[in-house]
Amino acid sequence: MSIEFRKHQIESLRKTTLRHLLIPAACLCLSASVFAAVPVPIPGEMPIPVERVRMGNTNVIPMTGTWRFRLEHGTSPAVRGELPADTAVPDFAAPDASTAGWTNILVPANWEIEGFSMLTYQERPITSSDIGLYRRTVEIPAFFTGKTVLWHFDGSYDGTEVFVNGQRCGYHESGFTAFDIDVTKALKPGQRNVFAVRVYKRTSSCTLDHGDFWCLGGIYRETYLVALPPLRVDDVTVVTELDAQYKDATLKSTVRLTGPAGAHFVLTGELRTLDGAKVEIPAMSQAGDMMLPPPFVSLPVEIPAMSQAGDIGADGSATVNLSAPVAAPKLWNAEKPNLYYVFYRLSDGNRTVERVQDRIGFRKVELKNGVFEVNGVPVKFTGVCRHEEFSPFGHAMTEECWKTDISLMKQDNVNAIRTAHYNHAARFMELCDEAGFYVLDEIPSCWVASEIRDASRTWAYTFRAKETLARDKNRACVVAWSCGNESSYGINNQAELDYAKATDPTRLVFISQMNLRQAPKTDFEDYHSPPLTTMIAAAKNPDRAKVPIVLTEYHPGGGGHVGGEDKNWDVMWPNDAFAGAFIWEWQDQGMYDKFPERWSQQAPGAKSNPTNGYRVSGARGAVTADRKPTDIFDVLKPLYSPVNITAHEVALTSGTLADGKFDVPIQNRYSFTDLSEITCRWQALAGEKVLASGESHIAAKPRSTANASFTATPGMDTLRLEFIHPDGRSIYLTNLKAKALQ
Repeated sequence: MSIEFRKHQIESLRKTTLRHLLIPAACLCLSASVFAAVPVPIPGEMPIPVERVRMGNTNVIPMTGTWRFRLEHGTSPAVRGELPADTAVPDFAAPDASTAGWTNILVPANWEIEGFSMLTYQERPITSSDIGLYRRTVEIPAFFTGKTVLWHFDGSYDGTEVFVNGQRCGYHESGFTAFDIDVTKALKPGQRNVFAVRVYKRTSSCTLDHGDFWCLGGIYRETYLVALPPLRVDDVTVVTELDAQYKDATLKSTVRLTGPAGAHFVLTGELRTLDGAKVEIPAMSQAGDMMLPPPFVSLPVEIPAMSQAGDIGADGSATVNLSAPVAAPKLWNAEKPNLYYVFYRLSDGNRTVERVQDRIGFRKVELKNGVFEVNGVPVKFTGVCRHEEFSPFGHAMTEECWKTDISLMKQDNVNAIRTAHYNHAARFMELCDEAGFYVLDEIPSCWVASEIRDASRTWAYTFRAKETLARDKNRACVVAWSCGNESSYGINNQAELDYAKATDPTRLVFISQMNLRQAPKTDFEDYHSPPLTTMIAAAKNPDRAKVPIVLTEYHPGGGGHVGGEDKNWDVMWPNDAFAGAFIWEWQDQGMYDKFPERWSQQAPGAKSNPTNGYRVSGARGAVTADRKPTDIFDVLKPLYSPVNITAHEVALTSGTLADGKFDVPIQNRYSFTDLSEITCRWQALAGEKVLASGESHIAAKPRSTANASFTATPGMDTLRLEFIHPDGRSIYLTNLKAKALQ
């Protein structure tokens, strides 16, 4: 792959936040309506959310692009995720250090993918001690003076040590979670500044970031500098409470502010639709008492929907709780992913100092009598276990990569994603909000049973839990937090579960492969590839009145698994005791090596093909590593279909050959979609010859079965039915033998 092509990929990732890119047409079998429209900006300064770049913001400097790079080897000196106080600043970080003998690397990227070392899979036992040294100079504008400047990383594997102008600014240890480093004191606004990063693969907690996936080093996700005013929004937590009828809502925002002690502030909130239209709601006080009486009043634009004034406390912070009722919002679910923008304007009383935004969905996730429900309706996961990998880019995925996955999943009737075995890129989660998926967001850890009961390791687990929740807590798509993968039960994944439940009571939490007897606080009983007899017995267990069953892994090749008649789904579809299942795995765990000179070398943990450079550990995916559908993809689609017909043949139920009718029982497995919203295309066939055809819209409420009538055509031997989603994709196709007319 040429450096020019990789530059194109980097530029694509930069444009992720601009939302200008469309997935290549060859990858799509559906229209772009799967994704939300670009919002109409509110006049004036373009807002940014707390942790994301938005176009037009001069306070954001992308740190992607070309860096000088050198590979070394060693181990991070950090202990329990922190560097010893006497750790010396390395020579390469000095402002006048030479990079002679170094080469260039693009960010984001994994250095193994770029040819600097061999790709490694699993890292068990630890096989790589790579250290990546990065260095570049960046002009910092003079208007950054007096502002707090944070360096944001959405992903850097595994330990990241940051330097600016020869000063160490911070260290972070966790390969898949997002973080910020405060570089304010080291910066020199109005000058060119020297930025340096040292990234370690071997760290004090790297075993939690190893597992059944590619373990690749480098700064591989979005990274940027953001300059913030002294008085600013530091964090936003949004909760959408629904009433008992799941009709009206209360929008609640907990906003943490930072600023000089005693500084006065006024914080105003607004709710808008995706096209920029303001949602009129009564103004609210901090305590939640209505300042305007019901019924809902259309407020003038200049009157804020939610507002509170106050002063920053002695500790330099303040917490503001805003609340307002919202009449009959369009609710979010995976079938109808309705989204809104919530805007916050922060003023010092005289002028606006900052505006931030986030995109939210109104929805409620709960267990009711042991059944998993969204907005009061039972939901079934038709899921996949997905890795944030895409050949040949490694973990450095682009907008095209993410949209390719989402589009293929929609084509395959997938409605749920488990982020195996770590949280995925921030932009991917935004796209899941837009397209509509239920996400089990996995806190990083895999196959660490030897550590799960070690109290000296608890810090590493809770640290990753805190960062996972901090980034993704406002994503509508996230319905549950998953506490790692296949690591037995112990104090450490229990600590993760306890933290998640205490921090976020609006979502479910579970521990991999645990039941209520093993982990009494888990919200799912989780199984991996259970025999059919185990599933039937578990469904009858009295614990089903408390929590449902979920299969967060099942795979081809076993009894009852995909690869033929799937008896597991015959049990799961009609029984609400099962929340659903996730196939292992979405994609083959392979990677094409773009450097032919090393094709004959083995990649630790993977099989290598010396003729084409393909390196792979597992090949059980619904798509290949570069996203070509496999036979499993074809089996999965009807298995996961929200429309189902069990009959294989039809017969006349009334009339004669000239004016008779066929009645076909059709199951509507959707939770929120009436079958009348789906187009049914029918054809009367004689062999492959089309004798007659047409379209109909069959009324059937969600989670029900209805009989549909179709007109008989003389000479036909087959009735073909295809169901088309409003976005253009085919959901279900079946050929029914017309036996009575032969």
